Amino acid sequence: QMTQEQCTHRNNVQSSEKPQVYKVGIYGWRKRCLYFFVLLLMILILINLALTIWILKVMNFTIVSPASLSFI
Repeated sequence: QMTQEQCTHRNNVQSSEKPQVYKVGIYGWRKRCLYFFVLLLMILILINLALTIWILKVMNFTIVSPASLSFI
């Protein structure tokens, strides 16, 4: 029974592989590059937010009014 199941499984795999020429999804190096790009984007967003908050704290901005900006 076990060998028969394995044979039918093999036949199913072979038959299902033939019509499926186009793979659905991204595999291999493209997937790795995509994950790396998303990770890089997330890191850049976090750095951007951190710097923005830091600048707002340093320049003493409040919700009511911006700090007295004097560039003289």
